[in-house]
Amino acid sequence: MDGNRVREMLVQSDALLEGHFRYTSGRHGRVYFEKIRIAQNPALVDELGGMMADAFRGDSEEIDVVCSPAFGAIVFGFSTARHLGKPFAFLQRDGEGRMTLRTGFTTVGEGSRVLLIEDVATTGGSISESREAIEARGASVVRTGILVDRTNGALDPGMPWKALLSVEAESWEPADCPLCRQGVPLHTPGSSGRKPDRA
Repeated sequence: MDGNRVREMLVQSDALLEGHFRYTSGRHGRVYFEKIRIAQNPALVDELGGMMADAFRGDSEEIDVVCSPAFGAIVFGFSTARHLGKPFAFLQRDGEGRMTLRTGFTTVGEGSRVLLIEDVATTGGSISESREAIEARGASVVRTGILVDRTNGALDPGMPWKALLSVEAESWEPADCPLCRQGVPLHTPGSSGRKPDRA
């Protein structure tokens, strides 16, 4: 995997932002990856999907279907599935904010082995929620692929995983955030409908 190429794509797309951001996990940080700016470029999405597929090609016999949580990761998961020649399904939040598999996807069921593709991971909370929803269908998540790992490799999703880019992106609980104490304006980009109290 070429982390330098992924970083180059982020910069090229103006997807690497600096400031004061509230992440989906509820934590605050200085760096935000605006992946929607890459998602607008099909050529870059296709390249990233090919890179992710290559990372898991040796495991493809153990993968039945590729899944991604809505909305940001869908295009990357779809591209990965295309390059692997696997079916694709996605997860979304219901009216109460709980992650569920989108109805109509019959490829995820009892015994299905899933490659879960996430766009950005900070705490792994979305990965855990997605895994629970998939397991509720009788399937299992056997591998996880992440576009950008903000933990610099410290993430532990409880299964084998790979990231196209791992970075050190320090984050804080709101009560401990130095940027809040300095009065730096807070931004909440890329909201996915996740409720603030979900860690």
